[in-house]
Amino acid sequence: MLVKKVQASRDVLLDPQAAPWKQVAAETIALEGTPLALQPSPYIKAAWKGREIGKVKSVRLAALHNSADVFFRLAWADPDEDEKITDSNVFPDGAALLFPIRGDAPLQTMGSKSQPVNAWHWRADFGEHGKNNVAEGLGTTRLTTTSHVLCRASWNRGAWALVISRPLAVPDQAGDAVELRPGSSVKLGVAIWEGANGERGGVKAFSKVWRQAQFEA
Repeated sequence: MLVKKVQASRDVLLDPQAAPWKQVAAETIALEGTPLALQPSPYIKAAWKGREIGKVKSVRLAALHNSADVFFRLAWADPDEDEKITDSNVFPDGAALLFPIRGDAPLQTMGSKSQPVNAWHWRADFGEHGKNNVAEGLGTTRLTTTSHVLCRASWNRGAWALVISRPLAVPDQAGDAVELRPGSSVKLGVAIWEGANGERGGVKAFSKVWRQAQFEA
């Protein structure tokens, strides 16, 4: 996919309903539930045996940058706006973008010790400040002490529209964040959590293979 360069401010491009998003093509990405075999917790494996993981089957993804920040717009159908934990079976809706920090990191296992991955994580109860996570394999996800990830989301008529953004350069997070720049390309993956289905942690829908994103110079 092309990450098109535009002349627009961060505040404008963070708005999922802003005019520039109506002028850029979005790609449909198929999602599948994370297999039970990839769940690191025996409790999760037992609790989810026979249940459907991955209620959200696809997401529409578009991307823009303004030479300083990159913006990814995700849109998917969701009949329920789940913004908080309401009981033991309902959790906040969520989404994440995953990038290899170096090398051809394995996506399905959330990277490896020698090839970590970087996740930008939004959840409906986070507000506008997303989380920056690093993983080196299943069950190793850690939250970094600083995050430059910003998010804005809106739910309307059974669908979420979400923008996840970050500065292209984050020198204070060397080793804990993917490096991005105009003219380069990066692999990415997508994950969606359907809170009404009880999805959280490793229980989610995700894209099974890396997709290539090319930044317009």
